[in-house]
Amino acid sequence: SLQMYLNAHGFTVAASGAGAPGHETTLFGRATKAALAKWQKSVGISPASGNFGALTRAYLAAHP
Repeated sequence: SLQMYLNAHGFTVAASGAGAPGHETTLFGRATKAALAKWQKSVGISPASGNFGALTRAYLAAHP
């Protein structure tokens, strides 16, 4: 679900293969972490570490 969200909101996990739009996986690897960090920075979550922690979960709950 996280990869689908990131891909749908302009923070592409991968251009092709695993993690690419339509080919999302359940793996939270380096590409997902990098895309998440870019998204976090864009919405003002600090630190934008790429970790799917409490601040990120709270932001997503408040901004579905």
